[in-house]
Amino acid sequence: MNRTVALMAIATSLFVGVSAQAAPPAERLMNGNSIYGVPFAGQKTDFVVDLDSRRAINIECGQTVLFRQGGKTFAWKFDVVGHKSVDLSKIAPAGFSDKAFRVYVDKNEGERA
Repeated sequence: MNRTVALMAIATSLFVGVSAQAAPPAERLMNGNSIYGVPFAGQKTDFVVDLDSRRAINIECGQTVLFRQGGKTFAWKFDVVGHKSVDLSKIAPAGFSDKAFRVYVDKNEGERA
């Protein structure tokens, strides 16, 4: 009886471990996209932000922002689930910046309440 219980405990722990590894990160949608939007490769953004001169920005959902710091840039289109504020470190490319910066995303006029 003890051997059966031990084997079931091992099997359960293996299943839980595999399930936890297979679970998608909480900040991803089922299709794999970020809950904060997508990288933007277009030519014109709605805002250009120099991280050396600001700590936060207020925008509307669907707007695009080009971030600059120390000769590096990247652009992002904000389509944020629940219109939450976004910590820049969640979306910035690795090594882009270590500065604390927040993007506050509000719903836009075209969205329903």
